[in-house]
Amino acid sequence: MQEQVLKKEKLLLNADKWEIRPSSWILAFYIALMPVSTALADLFIGPSVLTVIAGLYILVSVVEIIIDRRIEANRALIPVYAYFLFTLLSSLWNVYFDADWYFGQFAITTAIVFCVSVRRVSDKEIKLFTAAMYLSILIAVIGTLMNLPRPGKRLVIILSSVMDPNDFACGLAIVFSLCLVELMNKRRIILNCLCTVAVLAIVLMSGSRGALLTMGCIIMVWLFNVKGPIRLKILLAVIAMGAVVLFCAENGIGPKILYRFSISRLIQDGGAGRVHIWRAGIQKFFSSDPLHVLFGYGHGGYAYSVRYVAIGHDDAYIAHNMFINALIEGGITGLSLMVACFATLYRYAAKHKNLLGILVLTGFIAEGLTLDAQVYRTFAFAVAMAVIWRVNSKEKPDEVR
Repeated sequence: MQEQVLKKEKLLLNADKWEIRPSSWILAFYIALMPVSTALADLFIGPSVLTVIAGLYILVSVVEIIIDRRIEANRALIPVYAYFLFTLLSSLWNVYFDADWYFGQFAITTAIVFCVSVRRVSDKEIKLFTAAMYLSILIAVIGTLMNLPRPGKRLVIILSSVMDPNDFACGLAIVFSLCLVELMNKRRIILNCLCTVAVLAIVLMSGSRGALLTMGCIIMVWLFNVKGPIRLKILLAVIAMGAVVLFCAENGIGPKILYRFSISRLIQDGGAGRVHIWRAGIQKFFSSDPLHVLFGYGHGGYAYSVRYVAIGHDDAYIAHNMFINALIEGGITGLSLMVACFATLYRYAAKHKNLLGILVLTGFIAEGLTLDAQVYRTFAFAVAMAVIWRVNSKEKPDEVR
């Protein structure tokens, strides 16, 4: 009996090396379209394209789990599940709760994270996701060429609807992690160099300071993992390029859009007003009663609880910082669970020598410092890559830091 069980397990492991499940094809489409996700929102009446794809992925994954009767949840990921579960449940004590897009997007992310993390992924599926990430860069480049801005204007992607430049640029900057991981692959060095240049050019045209910060953080962590004397050369090149960009931005050299990246502009506009929003959030936290300090005002409650409205605007702002958002909506408990979630994912990715996962998580956290990334589609992508990615080549990394 025991021999039959071992034989069955061996067959399953061998099958995992080549199998591509239907759900993985759907997830690959989701990844490929992620950088231009909201630009496709109004392609047809009803839910957005990415919401439909996400729904199909979740549905097909659940059916596959029922058919295969295989759930391989890892105990090491319990803090990740705890954070998502707590955040969803916190909606119960949001007195202004509304099952709107804000709640729905986080619920979709939670479902994707569960479906991805409880199943083994095959080598062929990893290759499929790799191809999807390269395809996403190609789609972003095509979208950029279709929407080239006039001199001095920010790049705005318009397909079926208008897409926020920060959303577009940050999604692309996170996918860019793959180019760095594959940069040392001699067979793809030209492709990855072209992709790196293309992403940098798009980020600069978009004027997204958050995306530039995201790319910078990803590059620094990647350099920390590069071995040999080439690391110093690349570091010097990155510093020199950064200095040139800052010099041109401060002195008005080159396209007018560069001025957005100047330190003086950043100080002058307070991060496009974000500093004022963050200050209002922190003040609200310290003036709250003990119960709200511990458990927050509930998921989706930042705008209603803080009620920060800038001059000339009618609606209250959301946090534009996922950590301050977690502090207000989930209190000390919610923020602690979020930190534990990311710490667990970092530890899990490092243990499995998953450099891509480390870079993607770094980029997502950097994105979340200036944007409400907790409801961005890059959240599900970051968690998925941290959990399932692995190197397919024979040259495995000795250590990931």
